[in-house]
Amino acid sequence: MGAVAIMKAISDYGIQPSGIMIECPFGSMYETVCARFRLMQAPTFPMAALLVFWGGLQNNFWAFGHNPTKYARKITCPTLLLYGELDDKVSRAEIDEILVNIQGKKQLKTYPLAGHENYLNKYESEWKGDIANFLSAF
Repeated sequence: MGAVAIMKAISDYGIQPSGIMIECPFGSMYETVCARFRLMQAPTFPMAALLVFWGGLQNNFWAFGHNPTKYARKITCPTLLLYGELDDKVSRAEIDEILVNIQGKKQLKTYPLAGHENYLNKYESEWKGDIANFLSAF
C-alpha cells in the first residue's frame, strides 16, 4: 500500500519528487478487494462491492474512487515500477494500465518467479542492480 500512498500524494498534493520507485501498486480499491475474494475462493459478487462501499462509508471516503490507475496520470517524474509475475493480489493488467498512465519517463522491471512478496527473497542481486541503475540516473 506504500506505492499507492506515494501515487495518491503526487496526484492530490502536486508533490514533485525527483523520481519514485513503486512496487506492485493495485489498480483500484474494488479490484484489490475482488482479488482477495478470489484468493479465498469466494464469489466477488455482490460482497466485494458491498465491502468496498461499507469500508468507505465507515472511513468517510468514497472507496470506489480510490483508483491508482488514475493517480498515475499525474506522475511526471522518472518512475521505476516493480512487479512479481506470480503476484496473486495484483494482476499484470493493473500494472500495465498504471504503466501506460504514468506520464514521465518510466521503466517496468518484473521478476518471473516472485509473487506479492519481498523481491529480495528470490532476486536479491537483480533487485539491488535494478535499484542502483535507477538511482544512478540522479
